[in-house]
Amino acid sequence: MRTINQERIQVIDVLRGFTLLGIILVHFTEQYYAGQPPKIHENYGAHNLTDMIVQGFIGFFISGKFFMIFSFLFGMSFFIQLNKSDGSPVFLFRFAWRLLVLFAIGFTHHLHYRGDILTIYAVLGVGLLLCYKLPDKFLLALALLLVFDAPAIIQRTVDVLSPTNSANPFMSGDEKALEVYYNTLKSGSYPNILRANFYEFMPKFDFQILSGRLYITMGLFLLGLYAGRKNVFENIPFFKKLIHYGLWSLLGCVVFAGVLALVVFVAKVEMTQSLQFLIGGSVYDVFNTALAAIYVGLIVAAFQKEKWRQRLMNFYEVGRMGLSTYLIQALVGTVLLFGYGFGWLGDFGAGIWATIALIVFTLQILFSKWWLARFQYGPVEWLWRSLTNFKIQSLKK
Repeated sequence: MRTINQERIQVIDVLRGFTLLGIILVHFTEQYYAGQPPKIHENYGAHNLTDMIVQGFIGFFISGKFFMIFSFLFGMSFFIQLNKSDGSPVFLFRFAWRLLVLFAIGFTHHLHYRGDILTIYAVLGVGLLLCYKLPDKFLLALALLLVFDAPAIIQRTVDVLSPTNSANPFMSGDEKALEVYYNTLKSGSYPNILRANFYEFMPKFDFQILSGRLYITMGLFLLGLYAGRKNVFENIPFFKKLIHYGLWSLLGCVVFAGVLALVVFVAKVEMTQSLQFLIGGSVYDVFNTALAAIYVGLIVAAFQKEKWRQRLMNFYEVGRMGLSTYLIQALVGTVLLFGYGFGWLGDFGAGIWATIALIVFTLQILFSKWWLARFQYGPVEWLWRSLTNFKIQSLKK
């Protein structure tokens, strides 16, 4: 069994906590809607110029990036658990059951918020059990192919070449159904909201496949597993290089997008929606990956400096109880926004919701510090561990 430095465990939890800051900002400014709104409410989060600036900032710097780090850390956590167990069959069966329990927790969450990621993690977590014995080279190659969304690129290329398919699948929707769902969230009863989200479960997986996020998430799981094997968190120079690689990739995305826009404008080339989806989606995936890599590199590099370590340790406890933090965010958000609570969906813009998100997250930092000073695990982590082990776990320190 490989020994993992406690300082490296700390920086992993700090990264998770930092990621949860990005996640709450995205979810609150999207007002826990997680999908295409009806046209009559398409600007529900942009009431003024400030809202549009906030949406632009979060869309450019946060949305789509922080879930990548969160997914990478899930794969890393699997390796840490696997490493502690020395790969025993008992652990593998227990981890499979652990995923099933996570699915149940996630499905309960999904009934309240259709953007739940836990059910996706529970399903894809099986892939870790199937791939954990792959040789390093094969594991890394498979991880990178998935992270850069190769299956989705192939499918989009087929769509471009198909003469009968020229539409972007995200540009269409049943307006009546979209409006019914929006109104249900805003003013529907608790049972009606649960029922509406129940029927959104399979469409969520369809979106994950069409957007390529399912493949990217699986790739990040495997990349986290590979990084654990290679003990990359002991290799600080690697993370400094990661920042440079990320910056060069960002520059490449910007230059490519600029040149393409110039060619289209000057030559007046008309592109089908499928072709736009192929090119734009691919560039967007690379851009998100590059920026996520930069964030990871910056956090790990800054953590080596005492002054920054003290500041970053504010994310430590909230990251240690990351599952509880994630679910409590959703609890607060849906109560404020949906019909079984205050029903404020669409009433305020992104600027106000971003401010509320920062206040909620600050309170979560204080709460997690208080909680973990008295208890060994976060409340949901304790439940998850107890159900996994078929035994009530000791909670108090």
